[in-house]
Amino acid sequence: MRKIVFCLALFSQLFFFMLAQDIEERELALDELEVSASTNKVYSELGRVLTVINKQEIERLPVRTIDELLDYVGGVDIRQRGAAGVQVDVSIRGGSFDQVLILLNGINITNPQTGHYNLDMPVDLGDVARIEVLQGSSARVLGLNAFSGAINIVTEQPDDNRLSAAVTAGSYNTTGQSVSASYGAGGFRAFASATKQRSDGYIDNTDYDMTHVFLHLTQHTEKSGKFGLQAGYQQKAYGANGFYSLSYPDQFDHIRTFFSALTWSLNRPGWLWNGQLYWKEHHDRYELIRNSAVGRNFHQTDVAGGKFTVARILPIGKFTLGTDLRNEHIFSTVLGEPMPVSKPIPFEGEARFTHEKNRLIGGLFADYSGQFNRMSVSLGGAANYASGFGMFYSGGVDWGYELVDGLKLVASYNSAVRLPTFTDLYYQNATQLSNPDLQPETSHTFEIGGHYKHGRWDVRADVYYRLGNNIIDWVKQPDSVRWESRNLTDVNALGGDVSVRYTFGTDAFVRGVSLDYSYLHLDRQAEGFDSKYALDYLKHKCRLSLEHKVWKRLGLMWNASFNDRFGTYADFATGEQKEYAPYFLLDAKLMWKSDDFNVFAEAKNILNAQYADYAGLPQPGINWNVGVRVNVSEMLKR
Repeated sequence: MRKIVFCLALFSQLFFFMLAQDIEERELALDELEVSASTNKVYSELGRVLTVINKQEIERLPVRTIDELLDYVGGVDIRQRGAAGVQVDVSIRGGSFDQVLILLNGINITNPQTGHYNLDMPVDLGDVARIEVLQGSSARVLGLNAFSGAINIVTEQPDDNRLSAAVTAGSYNTTGQSVSASYGAGGFRAFASATKQRSDGYIDNTDYDMTHVFLHLTQHTEKSGKFGLQAGYQQKAYGANGFYSLSYPDQFDHIRTFFSALTWSLNRPGWLWNGQLYWKEHHDRYELIRNSAVGRNFHQTDVAGGKFTVARILPIGKFTLGTDLRNEHIFSTVLGEPMPVSKPIPFEGEARFTHEKNRLIGGLFADYSGQFNRMSVSLGGAANYASGFGMFYSGGVDWGYELVDGLKLVASYNSAVRLPTFTDLYYQNATQLSNPDLQPETSHTFEIGGHYKHGRWDVRADVYYRLGNNIIDWVKQPDSVRWESRNLTDVNALGGDVSVRYTFGTDAFVRGVSLDYSYLHLDRQAEGFDSKYALDYLKHKCRLSLEHKVWKRLGLMWNASFNDRFGTYADFATGEQKEYAPYFLLDAKLMWKSDDFNVFAEAKNILNAQYADYAGLPQPGINWNVGVRVNVSEMLKR
């Protein structure tokens, strides 16, 4: 760690010496290139596939949770074990759920225990202003674990004073209630929300009860910049029917998440300064048999960190220097190393933690981006240190060229590193055997593509190839009953995405239509065993969306998707190896929107397709949901 501190100090001196020279300053138009915590952009759009779904699109789509919304992005694979996002694995371009970095308003909230919990956060879909999905490695700016992509969830921060409430009801005795409020005066902004959702479940032991509370405060000052405070709490309790082993249909999970963060940004002529401090605590009580002490495990992960960046804007481009420091710690009854003295478990009476593990991660990165007539370029590198693993280096370059107005060609190369999770390293039971000697994964990704945006057309296409080394997975030999965590030799990904959108206009009967298709092939140099995660991937994903007017303010959105997953699994009843079957889904949402209220009705899986994202865990058949959101403040004005 001392090496990093020394390098940081030396690099900083050189950096500021070069940029403090007496040269003429001028503002450079880098709107497309800018990476700014104040706008919560996960990365530059230069040479990369960055998909942004805004609030208006979110309201129109037939989705109820953040994970369902992410499933509408090409190249993203959402695998659910239950319903309503109780536990979701997010994959980008064939990477595992542990290879995607998750951010909340630019804060890294990725769970070091396991990627199964990456989307455990104290916000509901109704709190989201937009979601940004970066496909491909972004480790040179975002740090370790931004392996196959990154997702930034940006919450509401309205300028007006508003009070709204919503109620929903649907299949399986599903109900939801939420309330949110915003306030603004001068440079001060405040947003707060609370949500409650519950359901009896679509099959036995898939019931859930969830609560989210979130607060976001910001203060703009003329001289000192913008300050922000975020705080939130989440609680989830859900039946985990067969989630981790089909032999145990009565599994149960109870989750608590606490989150807080302080942010600061300052923009001055020629300079951009950003800083953040954050803390997240995640509690998990797992029961092998519901309401029983048999096979019960407890975990508490604490993540605390900070990040600081400074950017200098010069006539030749923008130079960014940054550093981050992150501490990851776990208390557990099974994960980590034995503790000399046990520790009481919060919220759990007389139960005690017996294991723990801590690791410190530090990094330094530098990046440059510039615009030269029709050509743009960005390049940079990062050095990261992780206790127990040593030093790692990553870097890359992005290039773009605008051939004609509206048509841009892009190309990029980026590398990344992903650390094993605490589960990869330490989880053991009768059916799973971990490996504490696992090594980090590495990747090198090459990508080319094009983007055409003119008039009513928006077309994007790209092709990528990712070389993956030491890929971590849980595998099982044919003659074994135990899954083992291993570093596979190589898993290389070749794929592409095509997206076509045409907008007819708000006054037309058909307002818009879009078609997205993603293809993926994994070249695996690992045979003779069953893969639990890394080698099951969505080979073909195709989605057609159509929005049209029904009557005045009443609109209807249709979404049809085809999904074909590559991979095999052992049939639970017979032990026979079977292939995943492709499936077709049709969803629709009817919505009436006015200044005072929104009313909607949606139907999911209208054709009642029988499918599973994981073998043996069937997903809901045809189901429905209705709701109304009332703008209380607008109604009171009238």
